[in-house]
Amino acid sequence: MDKQRRGTVLQKAISLAVMGMALPVGSAAQDVEEIVVVGVTPLGGPGLELNKVPFNVQTVSATDLAQSLSLDITDHLNSNAVSVNLNAAQNNPLQPDLQFRGFTASPLLGLPQGVAVYQDGVRINEPLGDAVNWDMLPESAISSMTLLSGANPVFGLNALGGAININMKNGFNFNGNEAEVYAGDWGRSVGTIESGGNNGTWGYYANISYFEEDGWRDLSDSDVLNFYGSVSWRDGERSALDFAFQDGQSELTGNGAAPVGLLELDREAIFTAPDITENDVTLFSLNGSHRFTDSLQFSGTVYRRENDTDSFNGDASEFELCEFSGGAQALLEEADDIEDALENELGIELDDVCEGEDDDIASFGDLEEFIEQQALLAGLNPEDFELEDAIDELSGSDILSDEAINNISNRQQISEGLEGQLTFLDDIAGFNNQLVVGFGYFNGESRFRSVTELADLNPETRSTAGLGTGTFFDEAATDIATQTETWSLYFTNALDLTDTLTLTLAGRFNESDVTLRDKSGERPELNGDHGFSRFNPSLGLTWEIDEGFNAYISYNESNRVPTPIELSCNEEIFSLAQARAEAEGDDPDDVEFECRLPNAFLADPPLNDVVTRNVEAGFRLQADDVNYHLGVFQATNEDDIIFQTTGRATGLFANVDKTRRMGFESALSGNLGSLNWFASYSYVQATFEDNFQALSPNHDFADEEGTISVQAGDRIPGIPNHQVKLGANYRFDNDLLIAAELIYNSDQRLRGDESNQLDDVDGFAIMNLRAIYQINDNISIFARINNLFDTEYESFGLLGEDPSEVIDSLNDLSPVFLGAGAPRAAWVGARIRF
Repeated sequence: MDKQRRGTVLQKAISLAVMGMALPVGSAAQDVEEIVVVGVTPLGGPGLELNKVPFNVQTVSATDLAQSLSLDITDHLNSNAVSVNLNAAQNNPLQPDLQFRGFTASPLLGLPQGVAVYQDGVRINEPLGDAVNWDMLPESAISSMTLLSGANPVFGLNALGGAININMKNGFNFNGNEAEVYAGDWGRSVGTIESGGNNGTWGYYANISYFEEDGWRDLSDSDVLNFYGSVSWRDGERSALDFAFQDGQSELTGNGAAPVGLLELDREAIFTAPDITENDVTLFSLNGSHRFTDSLQFSGTVYRRENDTDSFNGDASEFELCEFSGGAQALLEEADDIEDALENELGIELDDVCEGEDDDIASFGDLEEFIEQQALLAGLNPEDFELEDAIDELSGSDILSDEAINNISNRQQISEGLEGQLTFLDDIAGFNNQLVVGFGYFNGESRFRSVTELADLNPETRSTAGLGTGTFFDEAATDIATQTETWSLYFTNALDLTDTLTLTLAGRFNESDVTLRDKSGERPELNGDHGFSRFNPSLGLTWEIDEGFNAYISYNESNRVPTPIELSCNEEIFSLAQARAEAEGDDPDDVEFECRLPNAFLADPPLNDVVTRNVEAGFRLQADDVNYHLGVFQATNEDDIIFQTTGRATGLFANVDKTRRMGFESALSGNLGSLNWFASYSYVQATFEDNFQALSPNHDFADEEGTISVQAGDRIPGIPNHQVKLGANYRFDNDLLIAAELIYNSDQRLRGDESNQLDDVDGFAIMNLRAIYQINDNISIFARINNLFDTEYESFGLLGEDPSEVIDSLNDLSPVFLGAGAPRAAWVGARIRF
C-alpha cells in the first residue's frame, strides 16, 4: 500500500480525533446503553418489535463482535449466524464468498449476488457486479448489524435471499477511547484505535484500523488500512444529523484454489501467482431524521461512494510459442482438440514442428500449407485443422512468451444515491398502525479497463511478478463505461388487527436502466441500453400466542437486474458476435466463446432480471433463560443467472428458468448461571428446477461441444445441505471468559459440475477456542485459536484447467481445484480503554 496514502488516512484520523477532544469525555470509556431495534428499512426509523416481524431476524451488537474476537463480520457470521457459511474461493481471509440460505454476497466479480448490504443506509454492493468488498467494512467501527431473511422487497435490488443492515458507531452510541492490538501466526498483526464522545448536542467518532499478514499460503501477503469518522448533531430527541466519512485502502493477495494433485504434496502451495486486488474507497454520507410530531417522523440519507480497484492476476498461458526452422515465430492460440486431431488423423506432431525440427516448415504459412495438403490427401476438410496465429494481434515490446499471462485491470466505480422516508404512527379505526413510505435513487457509474500481457513464469514459485514482457494481446483488451440508474418507491405497513395479531403489507417498485458504452472504439458490439421495471410485494402475519411465544408467516418477492458484466458476457453472444464477424468478412468460428473475469466483456445480448418468490414461516420463544427459533422457507428464482465454468476464471453467464432454495433452520440459546451457550442447525436444499445444457469443457462427462446435461433436482454447486454450529462460554468471577465453538458444514458440489456426476467436496468440522481476561476495568488481554485440531479441509471446489500446463510433475493431473481451509493458528492481544 502506498505510504503517502497511508499518511493521508492517518492525518484525517488525527484531525477528527483532535477536534473531538474539545468535547467533555470521561477518562474511562463508557458505552452508551444500547437498545436493539429491528429496522425494517435500510434507513431504520422507529423499527418494529421483534414479535411483529414476519421473518427471521438475527442481530449482532458491538459487544458481540468484540467478544467473538472475529477478524471481520463474515468471520463472526460464519461462527454464529444460522444458515451462513463461507467459501474460500480466493483463499484470502478478507475475500470470502458469504452464503446465506444459498444466496451469495462476495467480493468476486461475476458471482450472482443475492444479498443486499447497507452501511447506515448506503448501498455497499458495487455498481459493476453487485460485489461486496468485506475489507472495506471495518468491524471495530460497527455499532450493530442485522441479518434479515427472505426476499425482502423494501431493501431493494439484490435482496433475493436476505439483507445485511449495518449501523456504524457515532459519538452518541460510543463514548470514550479504546485501543486494541493482537498478533500471532502467519505474521498477522491487527490494530485498532477509536475515540468518541458528545456534549449533548455535538458528537464525534473516529476509528482507524490496520491489518497485515504474510498469509498461511505461499506468496499471500495482504494489508488493509481503514479510517472511519463521523460528526453528529442532536436536538434532543427531535432531530439528528450524522455526517460520516470513510477512507480505506487494501492490497489483498488471494491466490485462489489449487489442483488436488498439488494440495496432496503441499497444502501451502499455490498454482499460479500473484492474484492481487487493491481497493481504494472513499465514502461521504449525510444521514438525518426529524420528528415532526409524536406520530410523524422523517429519515433520509444522501451519499457518494468511490472505489478504485486495481487487479493483477498471473495465470497459465493460453498460447503456444512456435519457433520454426527458418527462424520465424508464431504464437498459436491453444486448441488442444485441434492439436490432438493433427497428431491422430494427420500424423503431424505440432510440438516437433514448433521446436524447428522440420526443415521444410520455415514459417506459419508453410505450416498452414502443409496441414492443408495432408488433410486433402486424407480426404478430410482442412478447415477442421485450422490454427490461429496471434502475432498480428500483439503490440508493445514484441517479446514473446508462452509461459504465462498477466491479466491486468482497473475498475473505477462511483455510487451516488439518496433515500428518504416518512413514518406515520397514527391509529387506523382504533388499531395500532405503523406506515413507512419512502423513495430511493441510485446512480452507479463504472469504467472498466483491462489488458492481457505475455509473461514469463518463475519455475520455482510459479509467479509472474516482475516477469511481464511488455507485449500485450490486443484482442483481449477492454475499455468500457457502464451506468446503472434506479428509481424506487416503497412502503411497509404493520397493522395490529388485535392485541396479538399483526398484519404486515409491503412493496417496492424499482425502475432500472443499464447502459454500456465501448470506449476503445474497437468493439461497438458492447454498446447497449437495457431497461427493467418491477413491483415486488410482501405480505406477512404474526401471532403472539403467549407472552414471549410468537409465530409468523410471510410471502415476499424481490428481484435483481443483470449486472453490466452479466449483460456483456453470456451464452447468447454466439449468434450476435458470429453475425457481426461474418458481416465483416471474418470467420465466425473464430469468435471467442468465453469471458475471463474480471478482464473481459463480450457482446451485449439481453438477459432477463432474476425474480425471487419466497415463503417462510416459523415461531420464536423468548424466555428468561432460553431463546428458541424454528423456521421453514422456500425461495424460488425465475430466470436465475449462473456462471458456467470453462476454467478457473473463465466462462459465461446464462439464464436458467428456475432454481429453488428450500429448507429449515433451528436455533437454541440460553444461559445457566455463568454459562452462556447456543446451538443451531440449518438444512438448505439448493437445486436446479429445469433441464438444460451447461458449458463445462473440463468435465469428465462433457460432450464434444463441452456441455453437460443438468437435470431438474440437481444440486447447485457450492452450497452444503447441512450446517451445525455449537458454542459456549463460561465466565469465571467476572474476570476470565473462556469460549469454544464448533462449525460443521456437510459436503458440496464442485462449481462446473452442475450435473452432479463427479465426487463432492467433502464436509468438515472445525473447533475454535478463545479466552478474554479482564485485568481491571480498563485493560483486558485475550487469545484465540482457530482450527484447534488442525483439521485438513476444503470449503470450495471447481473444475479448472489441466494442471500439467503449469506443473507437469504432479501424480494427480485432475482438473479439480479446491479451496483449502486454513490450518491451526493462534493470536494473542490486548484491549485498553482510556
